[in-house]
Amino acid sequence: MDEEPVEILVGMAERGEVDPWNIDIVDVTDRFLAELDRRKELDLRVSGRTLFYAACLLRLKSEYLEGWDDDEDEDSSLGDEEDLFTGFEFDFESGGEGEPIERLEREIQRRLRRKNLRKRPPVTLYELIKQLKTAEKEQRRKQRRRKPAPPEPDLDLDAGDVVAVAHDEGYQMAVAGVMEGYRRSARAGDGVLTLDELSGSMDRERHEVYIPLLFLMLEGKLALWQDEFFGEVYVGEHIPERDTDDE
Repeated sequence: MDEEPVEILVGMAERGEVDPWNIDIVDVTDRFLAELDRRKELDLRVSGRTLFYAACLLRLKSEYLEGWDDDEDEDSSLGDEEDLFTGFEFDFESGGEGEPIERLEREIQRRLRRKNLRKRPPVTLYELIKQLKTAEKEQRRKQRRRKPAPPEPDLDLDAGDVVAVAHDEGYQMAVAGVMEGYRRSARAGDGVLTLDELSGSMDRERHEVYIPLLFLMLEGKLALWQDEFFGEVYVGEHIPERDTDDE
């Protein structure tokens, strides 16, 4: 039986590999991928739910690292707090001239917005798991909008398939390539492709296309769905509305 992704995360804390009260999203993500790597060595199959959690963790890690870079850029450009007033000119004799104050207020608000928009990873293991479960719940809710379907496509994936895409952040290039492949193929039709059609048009194996599609699904750029259990996997910009006349 496949080990649930939540159990993998909890197991890290139980073994003392991570601090459950002070989660480092980069470290946790790398350890999660290392566990998938271990499964590759054991030739074990990875569940679709574990794939989904791996995709979520990679996205959190990517957002965290992007936010860290923003912090460094801002720190290097601002220096200390006095830099906020660099170039701030005020004529004490002008009386009614309020433009410098308005400009300073706009600058303060701009910096506050940047600070608020920075995404940070959850602080505790509980918060991380809660966020991952929320993402999973939202994805399942989107699937139910159309009609009952398997929670995950029936693809024979193993840990090596995921690790090969995810390691060294190389998945970003793979994701961009699959998105471009979809756009090229979708132009000739109604925008809905099967996984076989998409992978065939790109001359790639199904898993090489499906795993990047998971990331595109998380980013809201593409949707994946099935019409029936063990049926064909469809790819489109959104899941078509459910046709109640068919019921």
